[in-house]
Amino acid sequence: MTDPLAGNVRRLPVARATDLFTGSPAALFDALSAASPDGFLISSVDGRLLAASERLFELWGVPAAERAEIRALGHTVAARQALQLAFERRAGCELGCCRQLDTSTVRVDELSLVDGRVLERHVAPTMGLDGAPTGRMVVFHDITRRKRNESALRERVRHEAALAALGELAMNAEDVVPLAKTACATAAELLRLDAVAVVRADPRGGSILAAAGLAGVDRERALSPADAAGRPGGHLATLGFVAALEVALPGREDGPRRILGAYARAPRTFSPDDERFLTAAASVLASALARADAEHELLSRERQLRAVFDGARDPMLIVAGGGLVMDANAAAATLLGDGRGGLAGRPLDALAPLASAAAGEGGWASLLATGGARGEAELALPARRCQVEVAVTPGILPGRALVTLRDVTETRQLQARLALADRLASVGTLAAGVAHELNTPLAYVSANLAFVSDGVERLGRLLDGAPEAGAELARQVADAARDAREGAERMRVIVRDLRTFSRGQDDDEGPVELASVLGSCLNMAAAELCRRARVTRSLSPVPPVRGNAARLGQVFLNLLVNAAQAIPEGARERHEVRVTTRTLPDGLVAAEVRDTGCGIPAEHLARVFDPFFTTKPPGVGTGLGLAICHGIVTALGGAIEVESAPGAGTTFRVLLPPAPAAGAGAPTPPPRAAARARILVVDDEPLVASVLQRTLQHDHEVVAASSARGALERLARGEQFDAILCDLLMPEMSGMELHRTLVAAGDPHSGRMLFLSGGAFTASARAFLETTGARCLEKPFEVAALRGTLARLLAGDAVA
Repeated sequence: MTDPLAGNVRRLPVARATDLFTGSPAALFDALSAASPDGFLISSVDGRLLAASERLFELWGVPAAERAEIRALGHTVAARQALQLAFERRAGCELGCCRQLDTSTVRVDELSLVDGRVLERHVAPTMGLDGAPTGRMVVFHDITRRKRNESALRERVRHEAALAALGELAMNAEDVVPLAKTACATAAELLRLDAVAVVRADPRGGSILAAAGLAGVDRERALSPADAAGRPGGHLATLGFVAALEVALPGREDGPRRILGAYARAPRTFSPDDERFLTAAASVLASALARADAEHELLSRERQLRAVFDGARDPMLIVAGGGLVMDANAAAATLLGDGRGGLAGRPLDALAPLASAAAGEGGWASLLATGGARGEAELALPARRCQVEVAVTPGILPGRALVTLRDVTETRQLQARLALADRLASVGTLAAGVAHELNTPLAYVSANLAFVSDGVERLGRLLDGAPEAGAELARQVADAARDAREGAERMRVIVRDLRTFSRGQDDDEGPVELASVLGSCLNMAAAELCRRARVTRSLSPVPPVRGNAARLGQVFLNLLVNAAQAIPEGARERHEVRVTTRTLPDGLVAAEVRDTGCGIPAEHLARVFDPFFTTKPPGVGTGLGLAICHGIVTALGGAIEVESAPGAGTTFRVLLPPAPAAGAGAPTPPPRAAARARILVVDDEPLVASVLQRTLQHDHEVVAASSARGALERLARGEQFDAILCDLLMPEMSGMELHRTLVAAGDPHSGRMLFLSGGAFTASARAFLETTGARCLEKPFEVAALRGTLARLLAGDAVA
C-alpha cells in the first residue's frame, strides 16, 4: 500500500491481518521483523496484541523475563496492556496513543526515554480484504543519533553565528574591554555556564580583565598562583567552581599570558564543540587584544617621540619637499624667533637663509637633496647671524626629512679664544728668551748710537785741526752706524716674528712658504732650544702649502716648545731637535719635528690630541696645545701624525696639501727709476717724519705734516703732490679718515697714498685695507722696500 507519510517518514511494512497470523504470513512477519532495525507492534480493533517483534523489546530495553511474561499472555488485551506499562515505565510518562485504539488515522511522534534515547513512533491502520480497518500497526525507530546530530548542528550554527557577531564587533570595537565582556556573556549563555572570564596570569598572580557570572567578585583582586589549571575551577577554584575549561589566548611569547576560562559549579563534561567555540572566541579576543596592545604601544611610542622632539635642546624641524616646515620644536621656535604655528607651512629659505653652508651655493635645497648631509652653516636671522651645525635625516616619514640645528656660535668663539690663549701662552713661555734676544742687539745699538753721536761732535772738531785723525774717527763712526743698523735689523726680525704669533682672528688662507714659517718659529724658540739640544735644519725645497701663516706658525712653535720641554737641560751635546721638510710621492708636503727626548708611553699615544690631556706636571701644560694643532691642521685639509717610544724620542709629522698653482703671468718688471717727485709725509711722530725726509730728500722733494688735518689744509690751499706717505693710525684723525675724506671730495690724491703702520692693526684697519686695496708698509721697514714701493706708486703700477 502507499505510505501516507511519504517524503516525511520512512516506509512502513503494512500487511493484511489474515496474512500475518495464518501460516506462512506469520513466518513472513517474523522474517521481516528479524531483518529490520525497527521494532513492530500490531494490535487488533478490539485491543488485543496480535504481534510484537523481538527488536521492539530490544529498542525499549525490556528484559528477557519480562518479555516472556508478556508473550505468555498470548494475543490478548492483557498482553497489550502489559506491553504498554513496560513502555511507559521506560518513557517516564503515559503514552496516550498506545491507550487509544484509533484505527483510522496515521500519526508520527517522538518519545524520549529515561535513558536519554529518542524513539520515533509511526502509527498506521491495518486493512482487511474488504478495505475495512482490522487494527493498527505501530513501528518504533531509534532516532537518538539523528536527534543528537541535529542538536549538535543547531548548537554549532549558534556558535558560528555568535563567533561571527564577535568578529564583527572586534573589527569595529574601539575599546577591548566591552568586547571581552560581550564574549564572556555570549560564551556563558551558549554553553550554559555559571561563569566565563578573561584572566591575566603571571607567576606572581593574576587579575580578571573581564567576566560574566561573577557578580560581587573584585575584578582587580590578585589570584593566587596556586589556583592553577590542574584542578577543578582552574584560576577561579577558590570561588567554588568544580568544572572548568580554559584555553590560552594566542599572543607574543614576551607579552602577558591571558586565559579565557569557562567555569561551572556543578559537575560537567565539556564537549569538543564547547572547546572549539571557546578556542575560536579566544582567537577573536587575542586579535582584538593584540591590536589594542599595538595601538597602545604605537601611541606610547608616539608620545615618547613627541616628548623627545619637543624637549630636545637642539632646534629640530620636520621639513617636506621643497623645504616647507611642517613642524618645529620649542628650541627651533626660540632660535627662529616665532611660535610653532608661525613656522609651519613657511619655507626654510625665508625663515633661516643660509649665509654659507656645507652644501655649497644651492642653499637649503642642496642641503636637503644630499640626504644625511652634515656640516656647518651660517644663518642670517633677522636679529643676528649665528653659526650652526646642520644635520639632515631624510625619510623619517614619506616625503619628510628631519633637520637638526645646533647653535655653535658661542662654542666657535670659545674655541677661537682658547686657540688665541694657547698661542699667547706659547709666546709667554718664550717671553724670557725673546727679551734676551732683544736686549742683546739693543745693548750694542744703544752703545753704537751713543758713540756715533759723540763721534760726530769730535769729528767736526778734528776736521778743523787734524784731518788724519778725523778720517780715522769717520771710519769708526761708519762702523758703529753699521753695527747699530745690524742690531736694529735683528730687533726688526724678532718683532716681526712676535707679530706673526700675536694676531687674533686671521682666517685668510693662501700660499704659505713653509721655510719662512719654520724659520720664524725656530727664531722664536731659539732661547728655549739652545740650552737643551742642537738644532738641525734640513729644509728641502717644497711647494707652497695652502694655509694661514699665523696658524701654521702656532702649530710649529707648539711642536718646537714641546720638543724642547721633552729634553732635560744640561745635556745639549747629547740631544738634537731636527726640523725637516720634503714632498711626498702623493704630492703632500711633510714637515717633521723630531727630538731625542724622553718619548711618549704607548698607552698615551692615542690620547695626545685629546683636549686637556697632558703628561706634563701641573702648571706646565694645559693639554690644549696639541688639540688645537690637530684642529688647525685638519681644518686646512691636512693631517698630523706622531711616532714615539719611551727613551727614543718623538717625531711629529705635519702633512699639508700644496697650494693651488697660480696661473703663469708675465714676469713683474723692476720698478722704473722715477723722476724727482713732490712727496707729502703725514705722521704724528716727528722722528719718523724726519727720518723719511732724510731718506728720500736726495731723490725727491719731501714735505712733512704732523697730522691729517694739516695735510688737508695744504691740499685745500691747492698744493699738489705726486705721492702721500701717511701713517695709518693717528690720534684725532686717522689716515683711513683722511683717505675717505679725499675720496668723498673726488680728490685724485686718494689714489696716490702709501700707508705706514706700526703693526697694531685693528679690525677696522684690516677691513679698510682689504676693501680699498691700498698699499701699506709695516714699521720698521727696510729702506729698499720703501724706495721700491714708492717707485711703483709713482710709476702708476696697479696695486698687487
